[in-house]
Amino acid sequence: MDIISAKNALRLKMKKLRAGIAPEVKKNLDRKMQKNLFECEIYKRSDVLLTFISVGDEPDTRMIIETACRDGKIVAVPKCLPERKMDFFIIKGTDDCERGAYGIPEPKTYCQRADTDSGNILCLVPGLAFDRQGIRLGYGGGYYDRFLAEHTNIFTMGYCTERLITEKVPKEDTDIRLMGLITEKAVEVLYEK
Repeated sequence: MDIISAKNALRLKMKKLRAGIAPEVKKNLDRKMQKNLFECEIYKRSDVLLTFISVGDEPDTRMIIETACRDGKIVAVPKCLPERKMDFFIIKGTDDCERGAYGIPEPKTYCQRADTDSGNILCLVPGLAFDRQGIRLGYGGGYYDRFLAEHTNIFTMGYCTERLITEKVPKEDTDIRLMGLITEKAVEVLYEK
């Protein structure tokens, strides 16, 4: 099986697995993941939090956005741009977002682009599967990989339930390795630059 076919097969498997988590179980997993994030030193020392806005059965990030704003952090979320690129824009809460590309909430037009080239920046990266080598299986658009390839100063952490950790995610040359994982069980730093 080639890499693309292997990735697509793993995507189907993980989507089904994630969709099968009961709502009450998911709420409990979300709370534990959020607690692990807020208690970790990487979060505490960050000035800027780049995060996705959760949709569907993704781990809930709305409470993270609210808490990080209250903690005085600059919070920014992604917006899809032309040529299959994305950038992060500062929000003060989810009210600063509207339905955007792929039906995903994006920052409204008045939001300012975040400075992602300097400072102590933590990026929570979504995905369908992760492995403990820091390889992530995304949704197939390559947006995060392109962005992170250009911003090597950012500390990147996969944000997911332990159930989405797999032994090995098929890797392409363009896939960017993440520096850590946050699950309901632990915060794991896989490597630091």
